[in-house]
Amino acid sequence: YKIMKKFLKILAIIIAVILLILIVTPFLFKGKIMEIAKQQINKNINAKVEFSQLGLSFIKNFPNASVSLKKLTVAGIGDFEGDTLLKLSSFDVRVDIISAIKMENIKIKGIVIDKPEIYAHVLEDGSVNWDIMKETEEEEVTEEVDTTAEEFTTKIALKKFEIRDAIISYTDDSSDMAASLENFDFLLKGDMSQDFTTLSVISSIELVNLIMDGIRYVKDASLNMNINLDADLKNSIYILKENEIALNDLSLGFDGSVKMPNEEDIDVDMIFRTNKVDFKSLLSLVPAIYMKDFQDVKTTGKLKLDGFVKGTYNEKVMPDVGLDLLVENAMFKYPDLPKSADNIQVDINVFFDGVDNDNTKVDINKFHVELGENPVDLTMNIRTPVSDLHVDGNLTASIDLASLSDVIPMEDVSLTGSIKSSLDMMGYLSYIENEEYEKFKADGYLIINGFEFNSPDLPAAVKIIESSFNFSPKYVEVASFSANIGQSDMQLTGRLENFIPYIFKDETVNGRFTFKAGLINLNEFMTEGEEMAEEETAEDTVPLSVFPVPSNIDFRLVSTIDKLIYDKLEIDKTIGIIYIKDSKVVLKNLSMDMLEGSMKLNGEYNTQDVAAPVVDFGIQATGIDIPATFNAFDVIGELAPVAKNATGKINLQMTFKSLLDEQMNPLLSSIAGKGSFSSQQIGISNSGVFGKIGSELKTNKFDNLALENIKVDFEIKDGRVYIDPFETKMKTTTFIIGGDQGIDQTMNYTININVPRSELGAGANQAIGNLYASAASKGVNLSQSENMNLGVNVGGTFTDPKVTLNLKDNVTRTTEEIKAAVKETVKKEIETKKEEVKAKANEEAQKILAEAEKTAAKIRAEAKKAADAVRYESNDKADMLVKEAKNPIAKKAAEASAKKIRQEGEEKAKKIESEADTKAEKVLQEAREKAAKLQ
Repeated sequence: YKIMKKFLKILAIIIAVILLILIVTPFLFKGKIMEIAKQQINKNINAKVEFSQLGLSFIKNFPNASVSLKKLTVAGIGDFEGDTLLKLSSFDVRVDIISAIKMENIKIKGIVIDKPEIYAHVLEDGSVNWDIMKETEEEEVTEEVDTTAEEFTTKIALKKFEIRDAIISYTDDSSDMAASLENFDFLLKGDMSQDFTTLSVISSIELVNLIMDGIRYVKDASLNMNINLDADLKNSIYILKENEIALNDLSLGFDGSVKMPNEEDIDVDMIFRTNKVDFKSLLSLVPAIYMKDFQDVKTTGKLKLDGFVKGTYNEKVMPDVGLDLLVENAMFKYPDLPKSADNIQVDINVFFDGVDNDNTKVDINKFHVELGENPVDLTMNIRTPVSDLHVDGNLTASIDLASLSDVIPMEDVSLTGSIKSSLDMMGYLSYIENEEYEKFKADGYLIINGFEFNSPDLPAAVKIIESSFNFSPKYVEVASFSANIGQSDMQLTGRLENFIPYIFKDETVNGRFTFKAGLINLNEFMTEGEEMAEEETAEDTVPLSVFPVPSNIDFRLVSTIDKLIYDKLEIDKTIGIIYIKDSKVVLKNLSMDMLEGSMKLNGEYNTQDVAAPVVDFGIQATGIDIPATFNAFDVIGELAPVAKNATGKINLQMTFKSLLDEQMNPLLSSIAGKGSFSSQQIGISNSGVFGKIGSELKTNKFDNLALENIKVDFEIKDGRVYIDPFETKMKTTTFIIGGDQGIDQTMNYTININVPRSELGAGANQAIGNLYASAASKGVNLSQSENMNLGVNVGGTFTDPKVTLNLKDNVTRTTEEIKAAVKETVKKEIETKKEEVKAKANEEAQKILAEAEKTAAKIRAEAKKAADAVRYESNDKADMLVKEAKNPIAKKAAEASAKKIRQEGEEKAKKIESEADTKAEKVLQEAREKAAKLQ
């Protein structure tokens, strides 16, 4: 008894100590554990990971251990700086302690992820923000793998996996796609440690959105899923039963099986059908109808929607998919509107052949609807979409647009006018491509009259007074098009060619048009409407943004615009040719009257790289008014602020090239150009530079200048304007000016002034006498004469110029010699600046090239790793196939199959490496182009 009592006492002490350890350990080492965890995680991934709390408890759910992470964030770095890949409130796991210690059948009682926010991002070059694992240097394995080693047989039993209130966003820049799920809940239950088990999935998503190529396909839809399946986990066979997926009010039930007989194939055999047979459930998929008083919409009519998915999915083939949709005698009517949509008849069959895609077919056998007594009929049959697309379709419609608002709610939107259309199309696409137009039937017309559309989203009403389009296999003729948008009016005639390949194969559409307009007022599209325009402030103005020019449009517009208003510019009599082609808008001999003179433009707006659009123009201008130019263009104030206080008219010839920012403004540092301007007379008042010269000489002679016969050659480069030395006069005074100035407002000019001393006044002559005395004190004796040569060095900025005067070379040289000397001084200063800029540009260019080399090397290294893995896998599979052969005949057959497997593996590996080389070379080429631009 005493022995037993001592034993129990010792046992109680041991249990108490164990419990104490279980309670105290997480608290004692909590900080250290968090620190080590963060260090190890950040050490192995290309991202920044933070979490506020790492919880570990052996008591809270004993005999289960609880592990939790609180407020976890995973933020991107490098190209994905600012992207938060993952953010969640908490991540909780409950594990059976005993099973974890034994490592035989680890029982995970539950995983709960609370309020996760996931943002997946694909860049245009294909790189993704979730590829965050760092590469590990693997040591080369030389020893043979022991295939007889005991297999790892540990199983993990997961009872429950739950996601609560998730937000998932996906953006793909390479395909212009964006999708999002909001308020996403997911619950998976089942025992995955068993060979055979029953699994259930319950999921709901409150808001589903999908946008592709700027078109919103799904808006704020709801999605609910209830899935039950029997899972044979050992043989990877899943039997689905009593399952339901509901998108908005449309509910689909589906049954069937999914089998995975091997690593490559997934065999699917499923059928689906609508659980609700009333037309209203289909109507819920239309966003405008579902979002506006959907429950009160009155409907009648029957719906039948069913289909199947059957076949194998792998890298080469996909399952067949079939879908049948039938709507009979349907209608819908909003309770507050006077008319209904009646006699809705729909019969659609779709079959997708997953093995031979060319057998795919789409049949819209019937689509008829009467929208408030406006009939619309459509039939369409599509065959052989891969080899040679065959289309057979017909559309007829006669619609009074004003009556649509009697059928469909149009909040804050008004629509009037009429549309009449009859289109027939039948034939193979190859007929068009081979210019066998007589074989392809494409006839019909589209007439629009009295069309007017008003919406708060538009700055002005859109009116199509009348338009008429005629269709043929070869072209679409724009017989007439007359429209008004706000104050602007326009007329267009011409034709479109190659429009069918443009529609069906995204090929280039060609157009030749004549465009006329009495007035184009672009300012109407730059404000938020008339009400705000009346009280317009800087915040009210909506700046222009870069618009990409489509690459598959080839248009030629012979244009005549009587008046064009843009910002503070009024342009008259615009005549010329505009080309839209290869992602560019090209102007050819576009002449116009503006700024009290005339101008001719040749050049282009280029969006081939939409992230860095370029303008490149040649300009010829005659009689342009300086004050009007300064007031119209903000860039003039940056490049030549002296124009603010200048008067006169100039003639200009120049080339101009610049990158544009997001608001279509020139990036001043990127401007490159050269040219010349001339003027018979330019007046300059209140000049900071000449004001300083006059102040130094104690004279007001230079307060108001009237410079005559000016001809200036200039160059714009690296953010500076370089002025070749030029000569000008003001009556008896001669100026020789040359130098440079920057967009940073700095100046570096050399000026020589030859002026009669008698015109400067007594104060100036006293100041000049002091200059002579100063020169004499330094051993420089200069003879005094009636005409004085004054050397001026100008530095500082436009707002704070620094002026230095000297008489060192007074009356010792001719005007040409002085001009040559000024030119030499300016040349040295410019060369010094150019060398500085060139060195900086070279440094930046080398940095870009080095970064590209690093990225390209990484792409190739990752590809080699992936290719080697494919080679290893195929060789391993081939060796195993030969090894498992039981007799010489089977061995011979296995060797042949193994050879094919190795060959296919090698081809796949080389393809991976080739694609990586192409991608890497693209990165390098883009870097070389950027570096070349800098240099």
